[in-house]
Amino acid sequence: MKKIVKTLIIILLLLAAAGAGLYYYLSPNTLQVVTAEKGSVTPVLSGTGKIEGDRKVTIYSDVAGVIDERYVESGERVKAGDLLIGYAGERQQDDVNLAATDVEYSEKILDAASGTRAKYQKKYNDAIKQIEECKSVYALLEVNILSLDISDHEKTYQIKEQQKQYQSEIYKKQEEISEKQADLAKIEADLKAIELKQDEDQTEEETEKTDKRIDELTDRAKSKQNDIKHLNEDISDAQRASLCLPQEGMDPETYKKYSVYRNNLDTVTRMWSDARTERDTAQSMLTAYKEIVADEHQVERSKLTLSKAEKELARAESGTVAPSDGIITKCLVDIGANVEKGVPIFEMQSDKSYKVRMMVSKYDIASVKEGQTADIRIGNQSYTGKVSKINQAAENDASGKAKASIEILIDTDEDMIVGLDADVTLELEAADGVLRVPTECIYTDDDGSYLYVIKDGTVEKKYVSIGIKDNEYTQVEGIDEGTHVVEDAAAEANLGEEVEEEMVSEESGV
Repeated sequence: MKKIVKTLIIILLLLAAAGAGLYYYLSPNTLQVVTAEKGSVTPVLSGTGKIEGDRKVTIYSDVAGVIDERYVESGERVKAGDLLIGYAGERQQDDVNLAATDVEYSEKILDAASGTRAKYQKKYNDAIKQIEECKSVYALLEVNILSLDISDHEKTYQIKEQQKQYQSEIYKKQEEISEKQADLAKIEADLKAIELKQDEDQTEEETEKTDKRIDELTDRAKSKQNDIKHLNEDISDAQRASLCLPQEGMDPETYKKYSVYRNNLDTVTRMWSDARTERDTAQSMLTAYKEIVADEHQVERSKLTLSKAEKELARAESGTVAPSDGIITKCLVDIGANVEKGVPIFEMQSDKSYKVRMMVSKYDIASVKEGQTADIRIGNQSYTGKVSKINQAAENDASGKAKASIEILIDTDEDMIVGLDADVTLELEAADGVLRVPTECIYTDDDGSYLYVIKDGTVEKKYVSIGIKDNEYTQVEGIDEGTHVVEDAAAEANLGEEVEEEMVSEESGV
């Protein structure tokens, strides 16, 4: 009896277990779901960039010369005014010495030319004064001669005509003398100009050419001097002939006055002629010395060259200094290098402030705006920052892809090491009132992005378009607000089957 009861109990237990298993097998699975609803999405952009100083600075050589000392190395911090490079300075000292010699030489030439010009200017002024005096005296003597009472005899008339002829001949000879003296003065001026321009560094051919020119001018000068001599002799002969003419028709007293007036007239005429010759000679020499202006300009140019050379020497002696506080990132020259003025010798980054320079893809750059805040992590240290610049020219990244670069100013007063990597999380512009689902609910295959939704209690696969996203939510299009979206990872296994729903609360996650 006991065995029968025991057997019945076992059979009942087996039937109960089988029923429970059949119930479990036949009952629908339960999946966790969330409701697609409208809300805000605050997208973020994450990336890695390099720490840089607030600006890059290229330092150029202040002078041309040999690098004598280099006082810094790459990676060192410097302060504004710190000495970076020392120069030997021999070249600049040679330039100063040469320029000083040029100034001294050009001043001597100017002094000589100024003295000579002043001398001929005085001669010219004196000659002009004497000419004016001779004009006045000559006019007075003519009036006095015409006022004499001379008897009107035929012979007297002939004598006067002969005197006029002699006087006319004398005037012509005097004019010829003036012309030849002017030519002679011009020749002398040309000789003086050649003398001033002679240079010890002339070639043998140039010296021979100069000597030949001097010989030609000297021969012409001698010829002019002989012509003047002969003309003066002709004038003397005419004057003697004129004085030897008989003075008929005058009483002794009148003739005496006439002779005095006539002699004075001859003296004034000769002085007048000499004055004109002196004037023409002085004027020719002043014309020859018009280059004194060029000499003055040469002195000024020489002084300017000397001033520049002295400044270059001072720069070489002072060396090149840091233009601002910063970090030397590259040394481009070594001791002993011979550099030209203006060549790059250092690269540095100013450390007044620091920034992170980060590359951004063409898909994300449209969402980046100046002024957006960023979280920056450098090693174990965290900082905040703001987008300070969006560069408008794309650059290639390490893989050769064209990307935009942005600069994020770090909010810190600490000294940083430039060139280190910095992890950046950038908060982009938030979107309000968009349909959103948890990001973990979205999957992707070759056909695009999709969700698992429950419609009439059955799991379905629904392709959607996605928009912006943040750390929790992603904007979606292609489903209606209130749609139940499967959050459970087992959704794929229950595709097309009826399931029980377990609603997950956004606040509690349950």
